[in-house]
Amino acid sequence: MDFLKELETLRLKTPRLYNINIGSENSDYCTHSDKNKNCYLLFGGNFNEDCMYGGIVLNSRDCTDCNYCEYSELCFESTDISHCYNCNYSQNLKNCTDCAFCGECVGCNNCFGCYNLRQQQNCFFNEQLSKEEYLQRIKEFNSNKKENTLKAIEGIENLKLKTPHKATHILSSENCVGEYISASKNCFACFDAHECQDSQYIQECWRTKDCVDMSFSDGSELCYEGFSIGLNTYNCNFCNYIRTCSDCEYCELCFSCKNCFGCVGLQNKEFCVLNVQYSQDEYIKKVAEIKTQMKTEGSYGKNLPTTYKYEDTAAMWWK
Repeated sequence: MDFLKELETLRLKTPRLYNINIGSENSDYCTHSDKNKNCYLLFGGNFNEDCMYGGIVLNSRDCTDCNYCEYSELCFESTDISHCYNCNYSQNLKNCTDCAFCGECVGCNNCFGCYNLRQQQNCFFNEQLSKEEYLQRIKEFNSNKKENTLKAIEGIENLKLKTPHKATHILSSENCVGEYISASKNCFACFDAHECQDSQYIQECWRTKDCVDMSFSDGSELCYEGFSIGLNTYNCNFCNYIRTCSDCEYCELCFSCKNCFGCVGLQNKEFCVLNVQYSQDEYIKKVAEIKTQMKTEGSYGKNLPTTYKYEDTAAMWWK
């Protein structure tokens, strides 16, 4: 029996969800998203409310056109921001309030066009002002006009070139190597990893523990070679698009399943192989036989192969 061939046949003939959008309310046009409310056109957004037009947005409210945004509110056109309020046209901000056209700032309030500041307020293009002077400068600049918006962007870009900044963005983390890591511990070669622990080679992961080779995970533990996995998934390997599963391998589009092997499109199932129900003893024996054959062929331990043609995927965007 060629298990991977049978699995491919099952994947091709099993009806698929038109969208991955779990436990959301009034958020029909979001994808790869979980537990959102009143959100529109989010990709990879979890636990948000009243957000739209964003990518990788988590635990945020009233944010628009933001990417890699977490625990933020009332932000617009910003990237890589965390715990921010009313910040616009900014990048790499942490714990900032009422800032615009800023970059690499931490703990700043009422700053405009500033770069690489810490715990500052009432600054205009890194120039310290009184509160009254700052408000007057903001009024005179009038960033609501397009030409002034472009002028502000040019100003911050020029400021970047002459202002020293950190080589990496690793915050509140211990023994970590990678980029854009926060509140994590013992993570190696990880990128955009937040609240993660004891993991390596992961990207775009939140609250992920003891995992290797993962992309887009939120709330997973002891998982390997997975994509879009989360909501308390445990010990699942070589899986795509699963939620709240445990002890599964080579599964896709499964929800709240346990002890399944090579299954597609199941919900609340246990002891299934290739979508066929078995008793516990039969399941253990069947899986052992399949694994033995796969190891002999050298096919066990590899990521679940795609069933889509290359030209029908987004892979060409990343040449």
